[in-house]
Amino acid sequence: MSETSISPKKKNGLMLRVVSALVMLPIAIFIILQGGIAYNIFVVMITVLILYEWNGICEDKALNAAFVFQVLTVLLLVYYLILGIDFDISVFLVPFGGLLAACIYYKIKLNFAILGLVYALLPALSLIFLRQNDGGLIVLWMMIIVWSMDIGAYFSGKTIGGPKMSPRISPNKTWAGLIGGAVTAVVFGLIAAHYFNLGFDLMFLIPVVTALAIWSQIGDLAESALKRHFKVKDSGALIPGHGGIMDRVDGVVFAAPAMMLFLYLLGTGN
Repeated sequence: MSETSISPKKKNGLMLRVVSALVMLPIAIFIILQGGIAYNIFVVMITVLILYEWNGICEDKALNAAFVFQVLTVLLLVYYLILGIDFDISVFLVPFGGLLAACIYYKIKLNFAILGLVYALLPALSLIFLRQNDGGLIVLWMMIIVWSMDIGAYFSGKTIGGPKMSPRISPNKTWAGLIGGAVTAVVFGLIAAHYFNLGFDLMFLIPVVTALAIWSQIGDLAESALKRHFKVKDSGALIPGHGGIMDRVDGVVFAAPAMMLFLYLLGTGN
């Protein structure tokens, strides 16, 4: 196939991705900085959509009995975290027991149902915890690192090409993309840290931002491996030019718990 025959399609796809990003980014930034009920609802909504798409990938049926009990578990845990109520594990016996029963009765893959619950729940709790204890600027800083990594990796990979990182899992990802994305994330991560006056030492931040950026790409690869296992191209078609929600937040899914752990070990998280 000649370059001229595929160029218009690629340009249209890139333009659609850019337009979608220009619409979504200001909304996401506003909600992150606004916080409060809008932020919590936004996180819960994204979590529910992740579970919806996860079941669609693993079971070919997004709305099933497992999904109901997964969402119920998420809502209970988020409710406890938002209100600061003392954790009572007995409350979760009903939704978790229901999840087990639903998987057995309807022959739903139990291992993937539980893995999906953890995959969606852990970043949700991390995002709420980070916003409550460290503020919107920390959450936005983490997002800037992930976004910069994605953008840098995309354009570096397309421009430079070269050896593939993991052709069996994600044929389009290259080592050049990984390096270019990490460099982009470090540059914008350091600029944002200075602008937000986060108070971290510059030389300390470089390895931290690099590690977080690369870890977010591992999240991207993990989602690609799941789709490859079930022979699915995109997690969904909710976002024009981008696929589904999971395709857009796979890096955040890994980055948010890592950021929470980093701040906890650093002693800044409450």
